[in-house]
Amino acid sequence: MTGAAAPRRVEVHLGTLCNNRCAFCMSGVNRDHKEPWASLERVKEELRHFREKGCRAAGFLGGEPSVYPRILESVAYARELGYESVSLCTNGTRLSDPAFCAALAEAGLTRVTMSVHSHRAEVEDGLITRVPGNLARKVEGLRNLAELRRRGLLAGGVALNPVLCRPTLGDMEDYVAFFGALGVDDIRFNYVWPQGDAEGDESWVPSLREAAPEIARIMLLNEKRLRRHLTFGGVPKCALVLAGVTGRALDYLAGKYLDEAGFDPDNDVSLATKNGPLKDRFVWQEVKKGVLKTKAPGCADCAERARCEGVWGTYAQLYGFEELTPL
Repeated sequence: MTGAAAPRRVEVHLGTLCNNRCAFCMSGVNRDHKEPWASLERVKEELRHFREKGCRAAGFLGGEPSVYPRILESVAYARELGYESVSLCTNGTRLSDPAFCAALAEAGLTRVTMSVHSHRAEVEDGLITRVPGNLARKVEGLRNLAELRRRGLLAGGVALNPVLCRPTLGDMEDYVAFFGALGVDDIRFNYVWPQGDAEGDESWVPSLREAAPEIARIMLLNEKRLRRHLTFGGVPKCALVLAGVTGRALDYLAGKYLDEAGFDPDNDVSLATKNGPLKDRFVWQEVKKGVLKTKAPGCADCAERARCEGVWGTYAQLYGFEELTPL
């Protein structure tokens, strides 16, 4: 669900440890320093706090939450507290184990968002996650999830959350077809946030001017024949102008595919690994817009300024603001 109908949700960050080593990981430094997991007691404290605050949906983040030692207990406790939906944002590697998938569903998990960045092993395994055989395990995990769906579990569905970067930019049509054949038709392409090894590196980060034609092309293909639920994160509306999209087509395509203000209602985040509970609770959209993203000076005159988040600050450091044109 999106917009006003979506329940207020909290995302509990369990720690940065992970079984993948993605090149653009924002948590890579803490991951490699072996930051400890949150205690189960702290996770329960955060779930209680935000349930009392009115949250009706809970999610678990990492690092990689599926390898958190107390993930099953955490999911079960969230449902016990009355959270109507409980989701997992995962790289999917561990979901190749059908017994583990079933245990998650039986504990009360209702939705899975899986980060699979490419349908080609040489890109997914070799360049991005840097774990041999990883794509095959993720595909097996999707099959396991599809079986649970056939059994009437995971009522919130299964979605993919790929990062759109230079190695994957030209593959979106084939990516959608490949995973569509596995029964997944809910895909959110997130424009790469230049972090980790990708920060300042044009070999990972395409400019919006380069990316816009491919983004517009997949939107139009989706309108004509793909018919999937596709959205894009981190792409401002004015980027489509770089692909020659204007007028009613611009308003329609941006409203359907790009409108993060409409797609993403405010959600709370809890960094449950930290000691001070108050300072480590925040609203993700406020931090994203107020701290991590930036706008060009000319954006103050844009008709979309209230809904647009701008671009990642590290993207602006790489490419500047010349591409951003007030609408």
